[in-house]
This record gives sequence, structure tokens and C-alpha cells, in this order.
Amino acid sequence: MAETTEHGAGMRRPRSNWVPLAVAAGVVVLLGAGWPLLDAATPSAQELADDHTVDVGAAGDYAASLELPQHGWNMDTTRTMAGRQYVLNRGPIELDLTSVRPPQDVDATPENLWAGMETTSRVHDPSARLGEPESTDTQDGTEGLVGDLHTQGRTERAAVFPSPDGAFAVEMTLGGKDATEADITAVDDVVEAVSFEHRGGS
Repeated sequence: MAETTEHGAGMRRPRSNWVPLAVAAGVVVLLGAGWPLLDAATPSAQELADDHTVDVGAAGDYAASLELPQHGWNMDTTRTMAGRQYVLNRGPIELDLTSVRPPQDVDATPENLWAGMETTSRVHDPSARLGEPESTDTQDGTEGLVGDLHTQGRTERAAVFPSPDGAFAVEMTLGGKDATEADITAVDDVVEAVSFEHRGGS
């Protein structure tokens, strides 16, 4: 009888070990199935308050920010990388803000940055080309360039502003595949709403 009990216990021990393994496997399956659903349920648009200020980037002695001159903007949190790129939406309009550092062997003039912006635009879309730019100023008087970006049969607005010390620049495109010229014109002053501030202690 004792032998039967030991033999039986020896047979049952491996079976009991499957219980926690099955539970663990079930948790993994549930997480694997549930995570995409949770991700899909998470909103990708964050509503921004009126006069919201976006900290675009910083390098050298300066930091750049953009104060939204209109209400109704939302931030696309799935495509935004803080300190590098911000994607904002307002109806059919999309504003793409990027903080870039020019190559060390390139002077950070608005003209050089404009040419570089056209080159990088063509990486994403070989048909992209920038039109003849116009001079413009940021809120603090920093000089930059603004002009048209022609891509995939539509025209958007583009702007580039080097920081006063040339350590980095802010590049922007304003448009959207469903945006009309009137939509863009209604908010095109947003591309000039950038400010560069000297960082204390730098």
C-alpha cells in the first residue's frame, strides 16, 4: 500500500507542476491579445489648451518654443517625440515641428538650412520640392525663411529658423492631405509663432 502511495505521488507530482505553467501561459496569451486592444483604445490625440506653448528643442545657448496663436490644436502623441519632433493637428491641418542640428561643416544660415530641408524632404517623397522662399522673422526677431513645399500633387507651407547661435534649427511644414489652400491660409501665421530664448547660465 505504501509502495502504491509513493508511486502514485511520484506520478502526480509532474502533473501538479503543469498548473502554474498553464496559468503563466494563460497570462501571456491574455496580455498578448489584450495589449493591442488596450493600445487601440488609448487616444492618440491630446487636446491642447488655448495659447499652449510647445517646447520645440534646445541646444547651445538657446531654447525654442512655439506659442499656438489659434485654439483647437491637438497633439498626435503617437508621432510626437518630445524634444525632437511634434505633430499637431487642427481639423484637416497638420503641423510638423522638428528640431534639427546642422552638420558641423555647414554654416547654419537660413539658405543652407532651406536647401537641406529640401534634400531631407525628398528622402520621404522623391517628388518633393521647395519653392522660392521669402524672409520672415520669429516672435523674437530671429530671421528665417518661409515658402511653399510641393509634394504629391499638393502644396504645403514650410519654414526654417536657425537659432541665434546656429547650434540648431526649427523646421516646420504646415499642410495635410485633405487641407485646402484656405485651410492653410487661415492658420499660416503659426509657422512664425516660434521664439528663441537665451538659456540662463549658458
